[in-house]
Amino acid sequence: MMAGDQFTVSGPGSIGQASHTGSGDIVAGGKYVGGTPPEASAIEKLLEEVQAMRQHLDESDRAEIDAAVEELGENPPEARFRRILGTFSGIATLIGEAGVPVIAAVKALLG
Repeated sequence: MMAGDQFTVSGPGSIGQASHTGSGDIVAGGKYVGGTPPEASAIEKLLEEVQAMRQHLDESDRAEIDAAVEELGENPPEARFRRILGTFSGIATLIGEAGVPVIAAVKALLG
């Protein structure tokens, strides 16, 4: 940031819309200098692990996971978001070793 820079940011995850007056870059995703990437990348990691886990599930569990993934894409309220994470980790726990990466991704999201 330069002295005199002004930023206005709005939208979910502060990526929806950004306006900038001054010098420097505005980057929405993909450019990190130190620190941790935003929560959106933790969700992407979770979804990758969930997709990898699907091959180890029966039809019923796959349907439950697919419904939860779809609902997650609708930006649910915090309480529902946590229940969706519980669905992922619960099924991951039941299948054992193949579910460990999903459990780790859920823990990363929960802090």
